[in-house]
Amino acid sequence: MKSSTTIVTAYFDIGRGEWTANKGFREKLSRSVDVYLSYFERLAALENDMVVFTSPDLEARVAEIRKGKPTKIVTVDIKNKFKHIRSRIEKIQQDEAFTRKLETRQLKNPEYWSPDYVLVCNLKAYFVNKAINSGLVKTPLVAWIDFGYCRKPKVTRGLKVWDFPFNQNKIHLFTIKKGLSVSSLQQSFDFMIGNHVYIIGGAIVGSQEKWKEFYPLVTECQKVTLENNIVDDDQGIFVMCYYKRPDLFVLNYLGRGKWFDLFRCFKRTALGAKLQSLRLFLSRK
Repeated sequence: MKSSTTIVTAYFDIGRGEWTANKGFREKLSRSVDVYLSYFERLAALENDMVVFTSPDLEARVAEIRKGKPTKIVTVDIKNKFKHIRSRIEKIQQDEAFTRKLETRQLKNPEYWSPDYVLVCNLKAYFVNKAINSGLVKTPLVAWIDFGYCRKPKVTRGLKVWDFPFNQNKIHLFTIKKGLSVSSLQQSFDFMIGNHVYIIGGAIVGSQEKWKEFYPLVTECQKVTLENNIVDDDQGIFVMCYYKRPDLFVLNYLGRGKWFDLFRCFKRTALGAKLQSLRLFLSRK
């Protein structure tokens, strides 16, 4: 079966293998390149068309994992290409005017101290837009899925091809908590500073046309955030996007704390469709 969805993803080594607890980093942050590639092997088992952005040194390893499947690999030197924005992120992270707004327990989260982490998280819409504009996407729908989304084998639920009839007139975001309500720009900043998570960054789905609306909105929200001397990963930025253009989005509830249930909740089977209808009904209660 040919899927209606191209998967776009990316991986760049930001030194996370060195983020170990014995060096003072928060528990469970450390993940080596090999660990990420092992996660990717599970996502890569899907036979969907796939576009992967990565560094030149990892191109061959990604290609080997996807061997025999429809794949386009695009190499990028992100440290050089995005050095100015990375520098701006780092400057804010080191500014006491920003750090003193944070709760002490938040200071060990990488979005508040790692410019490389924040940069990579904020490039997702850029990569999808780049894939579309480069003619690498041939399907009606495009899904961003994190390179390391499939941390356990059960995440993909044994699927060979992932497909689901998402509404092509919306960008589909996925939530792990109900009741998201944002009434002001300041409230979206409060979500960032307090690390209040509703929308996950690991998966986004939309038509090519809607991604072309989403990308400039993401860019606008990123600029506004930096202008207010704040940095955040993708989750807070997407909350601001939802505040600015709620008409563009559907918020799809995965379940409380169910970060990795995308393929369980959204798969094209008769039973899957019935369960999704029930889930949407219950999520509105």
